[in-house]
Amino acid sequence: MKLRLLIYILGAITGLTACIERDNSEFTDIPIIKSYLRPGDCLRLNVSRQIPFSYNVSYSSDDIDDLKITVTNNNIDYILTPLGGGNYIDSSLIVAEGERYDLFCIYNSKNVTAYTEVPLKPFNFKQSATSISVMRMDSTTVPTGGGGMWVMPEPLKLTWVNNDDTYYILVIENMEETLDPVRDFGDDKMPEWRFRKAPTTSSGIQMRPQEFQYFGNHRIILYHVLPDYASLYDENTASSQNLTNPSTSIMNGYGIFTGLNADTLYLYVNEQ
Repeated sequence: MKLRLLIYILGAITGLTACIERDNSEFTDIPIIKSYLRPGDCLRLNVSRQIPFSYNVSYSSDDIDDLKITVTNNNIDYILTPLGGGNYIDSSLIVAEGERYDLFCIYNSKNVTAYTEVPLKPFNFKQSATSISVMRMDSTTVPTGGGGMWVMPEPLKLTWVNNDDTYYILVIENMEETLDPVRDFGDDKMPEWRFRKAPTTSSGIQMRPQEFQYFGNHRIILYHVLPDYASLYDENTASSQNLTNPSTSIMNGYGIFTGLNADTLYLYVNEQ
């Protein structure tokens, strides 16, 4: 799963000028790091610059595509190869579960550092059913049961072991090439084929069948994540200047450098 760090600009028009003036005087060219480390993948990351409110700012002379970025794992230093567009890779460094990774580079004459560990794969991930039934709905549909009364369908129960109260996030993806919506959306925008549940430190969750917007095969991915990843879902007031840094491990930089691990189940949504 690729997730983008969204940058929101909130505030009234009347306060915009003051905000710009403050940001001009306080602007420092600090890089934004983005890297999600998954077991079995080679290490990749992206470096980008902040987008200030004004053109009257000074950037460092650093070439975003020519940084010397080192990642250390098991006392071995790997120098990442630039691919362009701020993207870097080392195809020989394969991310492994439970291991630590340390990042280092120099940007704007400052040492930029970060570290993360890759969490363990979710354990004993189970589902209460491999298929559920949902009634197709349109403007004329009246839900009824066999006796003339509509019966609330049983929720789908998803459980896993979480003895240490760490963070998990569920992502549900429809796998069909052609989407078959549960209800007639008319002129409204159709929902995305993928949706997520909020981060949780529990050991399970219940999902109502009505949460599924499409019929067919679905992939249910349970991500074991770190607090910095979970905090992305709590960020709702950030700009490129006052960006709240969710990762406490990044020094002299913004963004996220984090590990995650996943397990997958499958579900079929039938028409009732």
